[in-house]
Amino acid sequence: MVTTAFAIAGMVCLSAIAKASEDRGAICPNLQQLPWPNVPGEAGYDPAKVTPAPVPELITGSAPVRSPVAARWGEFRQPPAIFGEFGLRYVYSSNRTSKNLYDISGSAMVSRLTYSGMNGHSAEGFGRVDHTSGFYAKGYVGVGALLSGNLQDEDFPPYLVPYSSTNSQLDNGYLAYAAIDLGFNIIRQKGLRVGAFAGYHYLNQSMSAYGCTQTATNAGICGNPIPDTVKVITQSNQWNSLRLGLDAKIALGDRFSLNLDAAWLPYVKFNGNDSHWLRIGTSPGDFTGAVPDDGQGSGYQLEAAISYAVNPNVSVAVGGRYWRMESSGLAHFDGHVVGVNALPQPVDWKVENIGVFVQGSFKFGPYPTGGVF
Repeated sequence: MVTTAFAIAGMVCLSAIAKASEDRGAICPNLQQLPWPNVPGEAGYDPAKVTPAPVPELITGSAPVRSPVAARWGEFRQPPAIFGEFGLRYVYSSNRTSKNLYDISGSAMVSRLTYSGMNGHSAEGFGRVDHTSGFYAKGYVGVGALLSGNLQDEDFPPYLVPYSSTNSQLDNGYLAYAAIDLGFNIIRQKGLRVGAFAGYHYLNQSMSAYGCTQTATNAGICGNPIPDTVKVITQSNQWNSLRLGLDAKIALGDRFSLNLDAAWLPYVKFNGNDSHWLRIGTSPGDFTGAVPDDGQGSGYQLEAAISYAVNPNVSVAVGGRYWRMESSGLAHFDGHVVGVNALPQPVDWKVENIGVFVQGSFKFGPYPTGGVF
């Protein structure tokens, strides 16, 4: 019986193969074979039975347009792919940095230097790359100038009597910064994306003060004003930080979207150099050069922007940000004071940056890239 069944199946198959030269649509029967798709150029094609292709959703990462063949045979899984965005920003910022120096015991403040009103102008490049698995990388790098501002240098009794407060003009400063984050999108749906990330942030600031005018009662320090053509202090600081945070993109209609980024900085490493140019010399009590500072601390960074899709691939945006970092450590006078066996002294540093920006960006990827993502 089995032999007879095989013989019958073989005869049917041979008959179908012989007929293939006349009708290329015929194939050998197979119990697993689905009906031949209704596509142009094939036998039995019927235009009336073609399923119209739906209009694709303009969402990066959405499924491709379903063809008649896909509608008949079922859709296949999209292969892994990357997509993302890159662009440029102009950032205007207001910057403030302050230093509190204490006596060796750390119980009393010796001096305080406050660098405030520093207007920053920066050019910044940024980008983001997403993988269809949900992982992503993002970051930015910027460089700019710190123009204008004021330095208030205060010295307190009993270490200096009477109290002294001087003002100096800030100019010719600069800042450079960068960040890189790696994350995973924990929510991905139409109109909403939320991701969690970890990363690194770097900030370098240099501030130079010119001139000196006494604004308190200590005539012995800048009682005769020093002109603004004389450089009196240069402070250079570096902040290296670990970032942990969340970011989100929320649709606000067809073309607008809200972009949010919040990061906690659980570990901040500070290194600085303080050059009091009028006190660097070879006499006892002079500084041998720049006095180094260091410290550790924490901080946070917030950013928000409203973007508008000019077309499916190009967007513009306006936004704002706030950075704050603090550290506690030591000012290393040891080995940096001529003829004096100086010791390190406790010092606290704080930096704040308030910025607003405008940007333009371009999306890339294998999928339609309009809309929100």
